[in-house]
Amino acid sequence: MIDNEQDQQEGTETTSPSAEPPPVEPVEPTAPAGSPPPPEGGEPNGQQSSSVSFNHSGEHGIQAYNLHLNGDQAIPVPITESDADYKASQDDRFVPPRNADQWEAASKLLDEYGVIVLCAAQGTGRRTAAIRLLRTVASPPPALFDLDPEWSKPSVRPLPKEAGMGCILDLSDLAEQPGERLGTDLVGHGAELRKNNSFLVILATPADWYGHWAEPTLPFTVRLESPDARALVTAEFRANYRGDRVTWLDRAEFAGIWKANPSARSAWRLSDRLLQASGPEQIQAIVDEFGDWHREVEKLLSRNRATGGDAQLLSTRVTVWAGALLHGGQRRSVIKAADDLLTRLGLERHPLNVLTDATTSSRLDAAEITRDGDRAFHDTQKEGLPAAILRHLWDEFPTQHELLRKWAIGVAADRTVPEEDARLITTALWKLATHRHDRAILDGLASDLKGPRRVLAVEALTKAAGDAEFGRYVRDRLRQWMDAKNPSDDKVDLVIEICAGTWGIQQPALALTRLGKAAGHKTFGSATVVNAFQQLALQRPDDVCKAVDQWLTDAESRPADETLRRQTLGSFLALVSSDEGTDLILNNTHDTEARLRIIHAWQKLLSTDDAVDAVVTQLSRWHERFQEDPDRREAVVDVLADIFAPPSLRPGLDRLMVTEEAAILPFWREVLVLAANRYQASKEASTS
Repeated sequence: MIDNEQDQQEGTETTSPSAEPPPVEPVEPTAPAGSPPPPEGGEPNGQQSSSVSFNHSGEHGIQAYNLHLNGDQAIPVPITESDADYKASQDDRFVPPRNADQWEAASKLLDEYGVIVLCAAQGTGRRTAAIRLLRTVASPPPALFDLDPEWSKPSVRPLPKEAGMGCILDLSDLAEQPGERLGTDLVGHGAELRKNNSFLVILATPADWYGHWAEPTLPFTVRLESPDARALVTAEFRANYRGDRVTWLDRAEFAGIWKANPSARSAWRLSDRLLQASGPEQIQAIVDEFGDWHREVEKLLSRNRATGGDAQLLSTRVTVWAGALLHGGQRRSVIKAADDLLTRLGLERHPLNVLTDATTSSRLDAAEITRDGDRAFHDTQKEGLPAAILRHLWDEFPTQHELLRKWAIGVAADRTVPEEDARLITTALWKLATHRHDRAILDGLASDLKGPRRVLAVEALTKAAGDAEFGRYVRDRLRQWMDAKNPSDDKVDLVIEICAGTWGIQQPALALTRLGKAAGHKTFGSATVVNAFQQLALQRPDDVCKAVDQWLTDAESRPADETLRRQTLGSFLALVSSDEGTDLILNNTHDTEARLRIIHAWQKLLSTDDAVDAVVTQLSRWHERFQEDPDRREAVVDVLADIFAPPSLRPGLDRLMVTEEAAILPFWREVLVLAANRYQASKEASTS
């Protein structure tokens, strides 16, 4: 078994596998599951992608790739043995889909075509099935990767073709229909993969994978069903060393669940709750929670319907919804949220209306909301009830989503509501958004939470960006906002803060591309960009160094691309504006080619009018830091002399060399003399 020793001793894993868990950022020392030996000679076979290229190095094969700031690319994320779906795909744990004939055909089709489309609703265990296919399609199995695409439209062009790779590409929830050639191109791509003993599994939904463009893929498109729910729960019990609980599944409380045979995601959620249960006395509550507390929610919303009028019914419902949105918040915030919704519904809430209405205590009692000090709670014995109420609200009133969204976000944005209560709202909303795949909610959080409340949007979008299924949409939105010609300052700052936080540390490759784009929209030397690069340089120095070096390379190869130039120079200056970033760059000057790119970047900055002030500030900081450093002064002077070798750039030294008292600083005099000598020597060498 793969589970760690602590899990074995305690008899349970921390969580059951989700249907499609969040990606794990590639870390070079970690081998992807199923890594084959490196190809003979250490070189990749087949053609390289035009946007993402690999280097085979070390015993684990594919470990490095080039990360470009712009252009289509598909970033490979290794699937490791600790991955929840990888564990669920193991021989003693895997439960095949219910439609056995389709599943049996899938492996043969993948082996024949090199590519297969698993077409099923999200939550049916598609990714677990994909990993199982890739692990068993060849011997030895290929190295396993998720592909995280960054493209304007789906295309095979950036997909990797190297030997010995087994990749999973999720093409669910497509924002727009792919180009007409995608299906045909996938056929050809699969043939190329097959020559290299590589494979691609595409995850799609029936709502997305149809139309003329998809017809060429029909021979290798397989429609999967979820595994049998009871069999899956049984397998999870045994995998977590709780086979003694299998008999629980015979109880009458589960009869309706087995008859409905829910999705893999739901079955995993049920097994997780049952594994956490202290004993069989909790089964009924778990079953009720599994049913999303539907009967309890309906009862709450229909209370006093027979005896009270419509106004009283609406008042009670609004308070129920406000209490769910602010579960654990101050009573005052709950009542304010309820009144705000009544106002949006056209009911006046002037002092006269409020004072002639029921008291706060009566309104909370009618909604069955209890108080603990100044805090208001729905029934805390019914775990998940507040979230279930909000899901019920969105499910049962689909024509009112815009009103409800503006109401909820408006309460969170209201600065008279305490920030801790506003955070309860944004937490509830991002969870609702990910559950429903509701893009409008997250877009609303990003657009409407500004100023001091932007931190709440950062927190919500950070969590949503790492979600198993919905995270891809969030990451795409961050990129799309920064690809816009003139995004708002609030949007740019929002993206920068997200990239500099926990998501950026967990997924630096994805965060760095968005941060680099954002740098192109800020002034040179922007403190927010400097701080973001500093945070990532502290936590993920290798990723930052490789990314910026790649961008400098790209900028030199595409000198006419002004957008790339601005993004790259802004990122470079931000990086060298902190001690951590400076050290990364100086360490990179030991490589001849990298040193030349760094010199050119400084020279371009000195030639950019709106960057000069920020550049002078940072060079002055270098002077202060290194002038008395016996170990690094000489190396820094050497780099600076190369930067200022062209005579056209030396006027920039005037602001650095001379103090306010008209004294010449020895450090910069040394730089000037060495720069002049190098230029003269270069000139003489070129004429001799």
